Amino acid sequence: MATLTNSTEVTAADSVRMLIDAWAQMTSRFRGSSFAGGGGVASTYANRPLSFFNLSTLDQPLVTAAHFRSALALARARAADCPHPSLLAQCDDWSPPDWEDLAAEEGWLRSMTLIGMATDQLRPGRRAEPGLDYRLIDDPGAGLELALVNALAYAMAPASFDCMSEMSLWGEGAFGVVGYDVGRPVTAAATFLVRDVIYVAMVASVPGLQGRGYGEAAMRRAIAHAQCAVGDRTIWLHASEAGAPLYREMGFGDGPALTMLHLATP
Repeated sequence: MATLTNSTEVTAADSVRMLIDAWAQMTSRFRGSSFAGGGGVASTYANRPLSFFNLSTLDQPLVTAAHFRSALALARARAADCPHPSLLAQCDDWSPPDWEDLAAEEGWLRSMTLIGMATDQLRPGRRAEPGLDYRLIDDPGAGLELALVNALAYAMAPASFDCMSEMSLWGEGAFGVVGYDVGRPVTAAATFLVRDVIYVAMVASVPGLQGRGYGEAAMRRAIAHAQCAVGDRTIWLHASEAGAPLYREMGFGDGPALTMLHLATP
């Protein structure tokens, strides 16, 4: 992978490949996970109730309606083989102009936008680190607390995130951090070693507590743990539209939008 510097844009190919590789790294840590490729679709399924961990990604440009529909149909067929909800990621720049209408006709509806971002070096923090207690995940209880913070942040059922307490997820090359305010888990972040980069995921803070620097502090600690293990590496993440401005201030450059889709309820 080419060396990236602060504020360097990420190509569509970079962003799509990193999403696939990062999800393959995370989901492969679960017993019973599966991977399928071909047909323009890479599917990385943890086969757990959390839809974020059951992901298909369109892995090449599909600029004609026929090719795009074919890939969507394949992703839908693979989703049908999974007993849990799943998602589909596609690069807007690699799709037909009317891709959203075509996707809806195939049963896929927009969920959220992700932006692939990367940097070789974080900029210094803009404020003093908040006075929280931080814990590296080393047992299922801490994993559940990271799960709870993420569930609250995404307004989803906490039980669907329980797989984050499976200790296989937190084996070698994974670093999860939870921040506590007087014993209450209020923020979390994680890093995973993916190929030759440090990949950031699961950055979240409890609703009502955003804007205090909690998520940034937990993220910086998770990155530091990874750097202590392997040294300085390019740092990658896929940000929501809400989170992207913070990451740009931290030194991340960004690339084309990826859209996450979910299957319409019958």
